[in-house]
Amino acid sequence: MLVEVKEIQVRHNGTLYEKGASFSLPANQYERIKAHVIVLDEEDEPAADPDKDIDEMTVPELRAHAEKLRIDLGEATKKDDILEKIKAAAAAN
Repeated sequence: MLVEVKEIQVRHNGTLYEKGASFSLPANQYERIKAHVIVLDEEDEPAADPDKDIDEMTVPELRAHAEKLRIDLGEATKKDDILEKIKAAAAAN
C-alpha cells in the first residue's frame, strides 16, 4: 500500500518520513500509523524483479528494494535521489 504522511513525521523501518513524503508499507502495518497518513494506493506494491536492472526500476520498486536491503532513503523521493542512496549504500558494503 502506498501512503503519504499528513502532518507529523512518521518513522517506518528505520526511515523518518516528513510531511508530504510517500512510502510503501504492507497492509498489515497500516493500522499502527493510519492516523498519520493518507492512503494513495491500497494495492500492495509488487516486489522488484531480481533480474531487473536497478536503473530500470520504478520508484515503488526502488523503495521496496531499499526497504528489503534496509537502506535508509532519508528524504529522497525522486527516482534519481533514491538511486543515488541505493548505489551509495551498495558501494559502502
